[in-house]
Amino acid sequence: MLLTVNDLKIGHSEPIINSAFSSEFAVGEIVVVKGNNGVGKSTLFKTLSGLIPAMSGEVNLKENLSIGWVDAYKPDSAYLTVENYLSFGINPTEVEIIEILNQFELEFKTDVFIDILSDGQFRKLSICRQFLKNPDILFLDEPSVYLDVSSKTLLESLLIEFSKTSLIFCSTHDVSFGDAIATKYLLIDKDCIKTF
Repeated sequence: MLLTVNDLKIGHSEPIINSAFSSEFAVGEIVVVKGNNGVGKSTLFKTLSGLIPAMSGEVNLKENLSIGWVDAYKPDSAYLTVENYLSFGINPTEVEIIEILNQFELEFKTDVFIDILSDGQFRKLSICRQFLKNPDILFLDEPSVYLDVSSKTLLESLLIEFSKTSLIFCSTHDVSFGDAIATKYLLIDKDCIKTF
């Protein structure tokens, strides 16, 4: 197992979910996380990834894991080209960059600034960057937001393929998108986190 959770409670100054949660997660799983806005999906991701501490219980990650993250926000005026953005801290080859852009059907040049990209284009570019990093665990916060129907269908197939060597957590309100990729669901409400 890549990640094991025992009697976990999440929150900030106090727990935001009443019952403790336990589960195990492995390579090959796409865990779709569902719940109303503000219920704690992002807090769960931050706790599982080690960005914030658990209120109680344990999150056990396999040693030397790499973690990837795509959130719902586009940075303000970063003054980065597409190549700069994809390469920062990773150093992929030019061939790898072209290949990943082609996979995601992104047809702009690598010297354009990310500021001029549409929200949908930037969302796909953010996921491209994580695919280049090839993390053991990938957290995706609303990855299908801003995407048109054909882009969603493409992303579904790419995530399913990527999950063969990775564990993916994905929060989404898009029911059809979630159903297309999920191997497991977590449903969060104020009382508990249910696995099904």
